[in-house]
Amino acid sequence: MIPEDFAEKITFNRTWDLLSHRWKFYVVYLLGERPLRFGELRRLCAAVSRVTLTGYLRQLEREGFVSCRKLSEPALFAEYALTDLGRSALPPVRQLIAWGDEAD
Repeated sequence: MIPEDFAEKITFNRTWDLLSHRWKFYVVYLLGERPLRFGELRRLCAAVSRVTLTGYLRQLEREGFVSCRKLSEPALFAEYALTDLGRSALPPVRQLIAWGDEAD
C-alpha cells in the first residue's frame, strides 16, 4: 500500500525530477568533471536549444544541485558548478551511466 504522503517525499521527488529530464541528468554529469561556462555547456549539449538549457540550469540552481557564479558585469559570462548536493548526486549518476553502457 502506498502511504498518503508519498508524493510529498522530497528525496523521491528530487531524485525522480533529476532522472526524468535527460538534459538535467547530463548537465550534472558534465559539471562533475569541472565548473563550466554556459558556452561550454552549450557546445557539449548541442542538441538542446539555448532556451531549454537555460531553463534546466535555472531549475538545477533552484533545486540546489548547481551554483552560478557571475564572472563579469553585466552578467555576460557565468560559470556553473555543482554544489555539495550536486556532488552527492554524482556517484549514482555515474553508476547509472556505466550500467547503461554495459547494457548496450
